[in-house]
Amino acid sequence: MNVLGRHWRRSSMRFKLITSVFIMTVPMVGMLLYNNIYAIHVVRGQVADSYQNMLSLYMNQIDSALNDVDSYMISIAGSGYDLMSLGQAKTETDYYSAKIYLYNKLSKDIALYKSLDSFFVYVPGRQDAMDIAKTYNFSFEEKERIQRHIIDLIRSGQIPNGISSTRWRHDRIGQNYYLINIVRSGDVYLGGWVQTDQLLSPLKSLQIGEGGGVLLADDQGEEITNTNLLSENGIHLNRNLNDYELLGTNRKFLVVGAPSAKGDFWLIALIPDRHILAKLPYLQSLIWIITVASIFFIPIGLYFMRQFILVPLNRILTAMKRVRDGDWSNRVVLPDTSEEFKLLGDSFNEMMNEINTLRVNVYEEQLNKQREELQRLQLQVNPHFFLNSLNIVYNLAKVKNYELIQEMTMALIHYFRFMFRSNTSFVKLKDELDHTGNYLRIQGLRFPGQLTWSIDAPDYVSDVPVPPLVVQSFVENSIKHAVTLDKPVHVSVRIDFADDENESKIAIVIKDTGPGFPEHTLRLLREGKKIENERGEHTGIWNVQRRLRLLYGDKVFLNFDNDNKTGGAVVEIVLPANPEIGGVR
Repeated sequence: MNVLGRHWRRSSMRFKLITSVFIMTVPMVGMLLYNNIYAIHVVRGQVADSYQNMLSLYMNQIDSALNDVDSYMISIAGSGYDLMSLGQAKTETDYYSAKIYLYNKLSKDIALYKSLDSFFVYVPGRQDAMDIAKTYNFSFEEKERIQRHIIDLIRSGQIPNGISSTRWRHDRIGQNYYLINIVRSGDVYLGGWVQTDQLLSPLKSLQIGEGGGVLLADDQGEEITNTNLLSENGIHLNRNLNDYELLGTNRKFLVVGAPSAKGDFWLIALIPDRHILAKLPYLQSLIWIITVASIFFIPIGLYFMRQFILVPLNRILTAMKRVRDGDWSNRVVLPDTSEEFKLLGDSFNEMMNEINTLRVNVYEEQLNKQREELQRLQLQVNPHFFLNSLNIVYNLAKVKNYELIQEMTMALIHYFRFMFRSNTSFVKLKDELDHTGNYLRIQGLRFPGQLTWSIDAPDYVSDVPVPPLVVQSFVENSIKHAVTLDKPVHVSVRIDFADDENESKIAIVIKDTGPGFPEHTLRLLREGKKIENERGEHTGIWNVQRRLRLLYGDKVFLNFDNDNKTGGAVVEIVLPANPEIGGVR
């Protein structure tokens, strides 16, 4: 008893919803009970005859327009010299002259045919196609799809020989439907196409009723326009539409049609049954009565529904959308509303408080873990490089080559100064390239005459932030595995902006002229797996891969390959040029 009373209290949503519905619907239901079945059938027959005559008249206009296009194309293909000169051109000059003449002629004449969207010409021997569109309503991609489809039709042999053509075929290309007709003159094909939706444009102003419309369908009852009226209303057309039918699942529609003489398609009209009934005189009077009554009843019902249901529901939905967009601090405020909405809002706010607390804790823990791992990876220094550098300085001191000692010492100073500051997440690309240059100068002293290098980076990328030691690590790997005493090796670094429509990115390409990556190593690198040397130590490449994944996630692109000409190793890296905008910093 307590549960039943709680459901029907004045503050409950159920009571308010049912009360609102009754206020809006009871007067209408009472006035719409009166009906005249015989009058409905009479009106349906009159409406069907009227629309049948109208569709037949307009279909005759469509057929007449398509027939005019047929006659024009047959005239061009059969008696004109235009296509013949295009197909029989022996030189490129003759061919392009004939093509330009034909293009100008068709561009001028297409304006005479309002129903046609485009002419096209195809020369199979030259694999050359030409479109002459009337307007620019079609995108380049759409015209490309249509052209490929037509060429495939011609190549498949579905186009008969000769110039006689009376039937237009309908095809779906991409998301749209088109009527296409093609004639042949010698080795040249001439045709025209029109989007089926364009044929219905003059009928858009036709008063068919809310939810109704006009469409084109093939002889199998399948819609060949983009109105989707049949599928949305569950209508399955019969092949014979010479008489009207009442079809539909949820809503009933009066369906009438008229066939085309130029193709296997019909012009169909779907008239809502409710719209037909509205044309009865006595129903018009009832509509006025309903309208006057609605002035008193509908605003009252709408006010109750909005005040007690829609407003609280909208506040809850707004809060959920903001949370979905990332605003985890948003909460629902529902003063003076139904008990059910208050309970829902309080539960939502409490749940969001708990989720937000857990989310902050997990995020901070993951962030600290990634920061520690990133710093550890960046501070790894190759001890062999340090010892080899000191050994070079020692040997230069033995021969008293003070100038090279000074150069070597200054390069080491800059090198280790950069290493000690490389615990930051990002540095300017200019600083990273200067550091790489210092490293290459040091290695050049170690391998005199065996190592050359080049760094190519335009000035406009010098301030782009990049992770430290990325370029130097791959250069170091090239020197370690490519430089020998047998033949000189060249290491090149090339950097520029990469083409990307979504965001600005830079491409870093590092090449050498050494022996390249072994197949086993190349496979492991492409799979992103760890690689160990003979002492069981991880190589520097995996170190860099791991750092880039931590910093950029899926936004980084890494590719490893061997050059086809030199056989040397090639490493390509594509990074976002603005990590803060990319959300990776």
